[in-house]
Amino acid sequence: MRWTCSRCGKEHVGLPFDWAFDSPMYWDGGRTEDDWLTEDLCVWTDDEPKLNYFIRGVLEIPVEGSEQKLGYGVWSSLSEDSFKQVVQHWDDPARTEQGPYFGWLSNSIPGYPDTRSLPLDVVIQEVETRPLFVLQEGDHPLIAEQREGITTERVRAIAEEQMHEA
Repeated sequence: MRWTCSRCGKEHVGLPFDWAFDSPMYWDGGRTEDDWLTEDLCVWTDDEPKLNYFIRGVLEIPVEGSEQKLGYGVWSSLSEDSFKQVVQHWDDPARTEQGPYFGWLSNSIPGYPDTRSLPLDVVIQEVETRPLFVLQEGDHPLIAEQREGITTERVRAIAEEQMHEA
């Protein structure tokens, strides 16, 4: 499928169905020796100082009339107890029996009203597969899209927004 971007006028082939954030939006590079960030986990000391715990997962949105899903690689907070349990079972094939865990979305996704702090469930997947993030009930447009799905045209609009984010 070829399409022309309404923002830059360039022609593109295919639609990108995955977007990712490298860190929770609160990550500032670390301030203390207790702060660390990997591709999947993060511990960060805030101003109080208090440790905060995060996990990276995938928030999927079904695309109408397609087997594909739009995937956002985003971060969620976790409580200290939940984080420790996730880490303890990180390489255990039985880890799918753990959770789900409560968290707060920790990225602001362009093209939506602020998505930070939307409540969600962190659903643990098989080893080497990132958790799924399932947004809890609410009246935010992202929640509605995860529940109801989106059109291919909406995927294109999201692609344009992401590709030209300021």
